[in-house]
Amino acid sequence: MRLISLLLFVVLSVNVIAQESPHIIPAQGAYNPERTKKNDLIHTKLEIRPDWKKQYLYGIATITFKPHFYPQNTLELDAKGFDVQMVNMGSQALKFDYDKKVIKIDLGKTFTRKDTAKVQIMYIAKPNELPLGGSAAITADKGLYFINPDGTDPDKPRQIWTQGETEANSCWFPTIDAPNQKTTLEILITLDKEATSLKYLTLSNGKLISSTTNADGTRTDYWKQDKPAAPYLTMIAVGDFRKVVDPTYKNFEVSYYVEPKFEKYAMNIFGRTPEMISYFENTLGVKYQWDKYAQIAVREYVSGAMENTTATVHGDFIQKDNQQLIDDNDDGVIAHELFHHWFGDLVTCESWSNLPLNESFANYSEYLWTAHKYGQDEADLVAYIAFNQYFSEAQEKQEPLIRYRYLDKEDMFDSHSYAKGGRILHLLRKQVGDEAFFAALKLYLTQNAFKTGEIDQLRLAFESVTGEDLHWFFDQWFMKPGHPELQVSQEFADGKLKLTIHQVQDTTYSTVYRFPLQVEIWANEQKTTHNILLDKTSQTFEWKLPASPQMVLIDPENILVGKVIFEKSKADYIYQYYHAERVPARLNAIEILTYVPENDTTAVSPALDKDIRKLLLDATKDKFWRIRQLAVQKLYDYDGDDFLDVERALQSRVQTDDRSYVRADAILAMKGFQNSQNDKLFRQALNDTSYTVQAAALEAILASRPTDAAELAKKYEQSYNPTIFAAVANYFADEASPEKFDWFVQHLSKMSGGDLYQVLGIFGTYLVKSSTDIQLKSLPLLSKIARDDSQWYVRFAGVQTLILLADLPQAKELLKKVMAEEKDERLKKLYSQYKD
Repeated sequence: MRLISLLLFVVLSVNVIAQESPHIIPAQGAYNPERTKKNDLIHTKLEIRPDWKKQYLYGIATITFKPHFYPQNTLELDAKGFDVQMVNMGSQALKFDYDKKVIKIDLGKTFTRKDTAKVQIMYIAKPNELPLGGSAAITADKGLYFINPDGTDPDKPRQIWTQGETEANSCWFPTIDAPNQKTTLEILITLDKEATSLKYLTLSNGKLISSTTNADGTRTDYWKQDKPAAPYLTMIAVGDFRKVVDPTYKNFEVSYYVEPKFEKYAMNIFGRTPEMISYFENTLGVKYQWDKYAQIAVREYVSGAMENTTATVHGDFIQKDNQQLIDDNDDGVIAHELFHHWFGDLVTCESWSNLPLNESFANYSEYLWTAHKYGQDEADLVAYIAFNQYFSEAQEKQEPLIRYRYLDKEDMFDSHSYAKGGRILHLLRKQVGDEAFFAALKLYLTQNAFKTGEIDQLRLAFESVTGEDLHWFFDQWFMKPGHPELQVSQEFADGKLKLTIHQVQDTTYSTVYRFPLQVEIWANEQKTTHNILLDKTSQTFEWKLPASPQMVLIDPENILVGKVIFEKSKADYIYQYYHAERVPARLNAIEILTYVPENDTTAVSPALDKDIRKLLLDATKDKFWRIRQLAVQKLYDYDGDDFLDVERALQSRVQTDDRSYVRADAILAMKGFQNSQNDKLFRQALNDTSYTVQAAALEAILASRPTDAAELAKKYEQSYNPTIFAAVANYFADEASPEKFDWFVQHLSKMSGGDLYQVLGIFGTYLVKSSTDIQLKSLPLLSKIARDDSQWYVRFAGVQTLILLADLPQAKELLKKVMAEEKDERLKKLYSQYKD
């Protein structure tokens, strides 16, 4: 599972800007063990028929099982909100009790662990009649989703897809819906006449054995997976997809399912997948174990992506044309879901408490692949972002990675399990060395293949390979909340550098950590690197130096999962930028030198400082694009000494930088400059190959209100690219012309998910500046978004836009109704804060 990137990206380097650490109490819920295994699933056969009109699924499930150890005369299957019509064992009808959550079947006799039994359940699944649930990571949990089922929306394809994690697959078929179960699969999907005539494709786990057109004009596709996987990894998808089989890979079928208009881009979107497979196989020493590997993009998906065995589902964000791919690709999410086919699918966490055994590894795969394919600088940026995701979350939440006392299993899907876990694995790799690290992973995977795992099994694999006791490492990093916080001071006298390090983290729930740490020291323009061991609350280290140190850099490779509080001068950070080899240290130097407290209206631009300005100008030419981009951003709307030098540096980035994000931000940094030459430069950028650069150029030109502004906006107003739309929409919002209301409605009606979320604020600005009549005309659209959008955060954005119109009695009344009707618990909590 990949989290929704919209909710994750953090840019502030909180690990280097000193903040008072809060006293945070870990969750104190009831103990959450793995589910007791009374019976074991063996095989699941599903014969299913979706009903588009009713949004039901008619099914016959044949469940093969055996008692785990103790004799059993009942079988309990999770089945949420079904109409259960019949339960049989062979020709014998079985008695059962059903509370709309669990079917408790009386087997009519007692079975032992030497027996194998089979039951058949005929049922109707009604996912839309279930209560709403979900989390920030997985925004709904009804399992089965019908998209545009009646085909009334001409801009949206008809699709059916499923999302099983955590325990939502039991919303569309009966099973023991726990991660510590494994089952092989047969899935027979029967499509109605219309779907058959439209040649809709299906996708499910394993291989497509047959596709049979039936006498009544329907079609049945038969999918079979012979290797066992957890029930939550079962999936189906149906719709008007185009299947592209990757011709570059011959070991097994690798394929990509996309909407028809993206068929010609599929190889550019997904085409590095075969190389990823080979790289991960070679790195882990374990072959990909499954029959095929398919990836599919679906509309209105409730998460980022999901690693269903042999058939990964992505949100439609992954569908990009070649021009969008100029800005960036989605290798991170593609690698993440693929790596799950070893960590999560082959070996599955035995309980949600052990979720990091799935997600931390998948997160780390993003770093591994990036380092392999794109180099260390890009990998360092991946790590840097992960650190910031975790430390941002840690301001309000600090939990053990492996946590048995969560309040809700959905709470496990956070930046602890993902970002922090991935960084802890890198720390473990550095602790034992590359050879031992990957040998231990191979041992863990081979010992537990097609089974489940818990954290102690991972630890024992590492101990078996290294011959070392690693309980201390796993205890402090996996089993305890928090992270080290180091207060560092230095003193130089008599030719000796004395470095004092205090561990100042709150140890009420955490611990005094033990870990190796690198210290990089520069003196007389020479670098030395020293390895030290921290294991006490306070330690002092001394080194002889030929001269006063020019730089002391703690953890130069950015390995430590912790904060370092080390007061340095402006000169120290300037030296750090010019001499540090790794990207995070250079980024941190710029961030700290240019730091302005949030909401400080009296602060002046740090770029007005001559020394910092020189550094920023040099950084616009840094070898790494993200540093160039950051330097450009820090020069936004600059107005001070050396203005022409700054302007020339930004112009150079627009004209020559090979990264579109840098070119775009350089344009935006200059949009307030009064220079007709820049207008010419911006107009040239309208022909850039990148939508992002085009949008930045359009925004910059329109901001100056040239005589042809209206003509220019009209030229681009039919674009449905979200960045281009935002540039034009900002112009129209400022103009607040009533004639543009229909244009806003037309475009917003075609947008969804993160794109719609991002631009509703612009529409709100337009409405605030518009007449009462226009505001009233907007209420049906805002009502539809706030009530009906499938994504909770989009519904919330709709409500926020309505709040801007709350002076209208009609809007106020609508708000009350929307808030009263909302069933999502997250939104109900948010809405409870609005008293009036």
